[in-house]
Amino acid sequence: FFLPSSSSSSTSTSTSLNLFGGKKDPSSSPAAGGMGGMGNMMEQFKKAQEIAKKTQELQSDLSKEMITGTSGTVTVTVNGQQKPEKVELGDMTLSAEELSEDVKKAIDDAHAKSMKVMGEKMQTLYEGLG
Repeated sequence: FFLPSSSSSSTSTSTSLNLFGGKKDPSSSPAAGGMGGMGNMMEQFKKAQEIAKKTQELQSDLSKEMITGTSGTVTVTVNGQQKPEKVELGDMTLSAEELSEDVKKAIDDAHAKSMKVMGEKMQTLYEGLG
């Protein structure tokens, strides 16, 4: 089969343009002095670095914050990252079962409070980033 040369060249040009994104806007080309999408990419990179830095600061702050939970005569202290720091037992006349139950409830209380503190601080962080 033979195609006329004028039709063949326009099809080939059309295909080339479509394969490689069509015509480019000359104002966004590097030769025209613009950075194209590079400036946006740099802004996103800077934003990601800022988020990472603030997240690291938040984690450090949370590790220093102490939150207590109680149940009966048991007090459990965890840091803002939910890591246990201290357990205090008050009344030692409790049965092992009662003591175990109070310890579990105190841990649950401390964990819930710690999660709330962490959530509030993270929300503040993300609101500050926009």
